[in-house]
Amino acid sequence: MEELIAKRYVKALIESCDEKELEEIEAYLMALAKLFKNWKVKEVLISPEVRQEEKLKLLLEPLQGANKKLVNLIKLLAEKGRLNIIPAMARELKDKLALMKRSFEGRVYSEFELSKDELAKIEEALEKRLQAKVTLFQGKQKYDGIKVEVDTVGVEIEFSKSKIKKQLIENILKAI
Repeated sequence: MEELIAKRYVKALIESCDEKELEEIEAYLMALAKLFKNWKVKEVLISPEVRQEEKLKLLLEPLQGANKKLVNLIKLLAEKGRLNIIPAMARELKDKLALMKRSFEGRVYSEFELSKDELAKIEEALEKRLQAKVTLFQGKQKYDGIKVEVDTVGVEIEFSKSKIKKQLIENILKAI
């Protein structure tokens, strides 16, 4: 539900701002979204017992000199009781900007550390396939092969040792 509401607000932002303004707003929204990772801060921001003015003060104080549209957006979200969608809005705006710029970020998961050259080769192959700029980072999750994810465009490529082993066994059994 939050994602659907966030999409509407992001759509309105995109229609009313130029790319530079969107980048600035996205940076602020990402910073505000990090606040929601702290459960104490999140509890204050979504609590019905805390007055709206206090929530606004907490959120707007660090935004001195920020884009006026962003300040008005935060005020509107507070007025409508929708401050809890800020993290979803930040993700949605980040994805929309990536699509507009044709520049995507992804993660590579493996049981071993990949060198910069290996990451660069994978990036280059994905750039040719997607016809866009791709930046990959090594993920922290262990994987029994190699897995590449670029969530913004829905790309997931994986080569699993167990999956290859299973297919090899199936092919041998079929041949017998």
